[in-house]
Amino acid sequence: MRMISGVLVPVVMAAACSGCLQREVTHTFYLSPSGVVWSVIERDVRSDERQPADRFREEHDYVLAAGAGAHPIAEALQRLGARSVATTWLRRDRPYSVMTEGTFAGARELVLAILRDAQAQGDATLAVDGCQTNLAIHVDIASAPESRSDRALDELFTDLFAYRFVLTEGRFVSADGFLIEGDGAVAVPNPAKAPVDGMLTLALTWANEGCLFK
Repeated sequence: MRMISGVLVPVVMAAACSGCLQREVTHTFYLSPSGVVWSVIERDVRSDERQPADRFREEHDYVLAAGAGAHPIAEALQRLGARSVATTWLRRDRPYSVMTEGTFAGARELVLAILRDAQAQGDATLAVDGCQTNLAIHVDIASAPESRSDRALDELFTDLFAYRFVLTEGRFVSADGFLIEGDGAVAVPNPAKAPVDGMLTLALTWANEGCLFK
């Protein structure tokens, strides 16, 4: 399953197709002591239908759904068990831009929800050692079915490079399957990471502000 081998789940969103909404999608996971916020930004949303009436209808349906917080990304975050989901318009004129954020109890809970939806065997642990926190993930890639028609993840996952993990405080100090960027507050998936004997292992360790300034 390509998505799990890249960022826990398969890449399933087509870049382009005839008669569907086109958009650029980016994902940011904000990690904080109180939980995780999964923030999804859909930029320049527009229909590629050839007939103006068809374009209007498809875009109008999207605008109505997003305004009601019932568009596909919001519904997918709800299905994964988000405590709350909020939709914010960034651009109300065509092409549209929308930010949708789902709040989850914690990183481990979110990973387990993703694994359940993907029907993949695996586990996640979140361990605190002093002022450092370690998230470790183990996934049996072969256990996940290739496709399902009712999977929330099909709406939520796209290109591997569309994902960022950002700390609201502290710094990443080590990573397996991720690359730590800049000042250490941001990590992105490492495209070179591959499963070993069908098992994918990922890990992120971060230190809080107290560790950094000792």
